[in-house]
Amino acid sequence: MQVFIPFQEAFRKRMCDGIKTQTARTKRYGKEGDTFIAFETMFQIVDVFKSSLGIVAGKDFKTEGFDNIEAFWHLWDKLHPRKRYTNDDIVWVHRFKRLP
Repeated sequence: MQVFIPFQEAFRKRMCDGIKTQTARTKRYGKEGDTFIAFETMFQIVDVFKSSLGIVAGKDFKTEGFDNIEAFWHLWDKLHPRKRYTNDDIVWVHRFKRLP
């Protein structure tokens, strides 16, 4: 099934180059095997699971497309200004790969 997952324009190059291969979201957008189009490119979800935001930020900030954990925190707070970043929040992690 094809699903829609929105992404910031700033991630275009990192996703198309295979650097950003994961996105943490407050809700589930798809399941393993689903596809989505971002930046005129097709991707496939390879795994979906729940995790704490602290684990994602600390362990996976690079696969989330960031150079450091602080950049992850900054964008999270910008996108979620009322809730803001909290280590214990549970998020849906979507891992994906670019399709040829």
